Amino acid sequence: MSKFILFYWSKGAEMRVKILNEIQRCERQEKPCYLNQLAEKMGLSHVAVKKHLDLLIEEGYVKELNAGGKPIYLGPTRSGSDVLAEFRKK
Repeated sequence: MSKFILFYWSKGAEMRVKILNEIQRCERQEKPCYLNQLAEKMGLSHVAVKKHLDLLIEEGYVKELNAGGKPIYLGPTRSGSDVLAEFRKK
């Protein structure tokens, strides 16, 4: 799936950018970022955020920092950081 569909043209594009921004903010502050925290911050259900995260992980924009751990901590990949940089240029 292209990044244009994920972040510009699809119905959930705006929310995926917000989620990615929050994950990057946690990384900059050197704090763990996990699903429940994102759901609370975004005002969405755990299930809704998980659907976005599953897609972002599958497409390589977010990574699991402690795969298999509970809870799973998240971080942006280089591709995820690059997408956010594009939005900051606007």
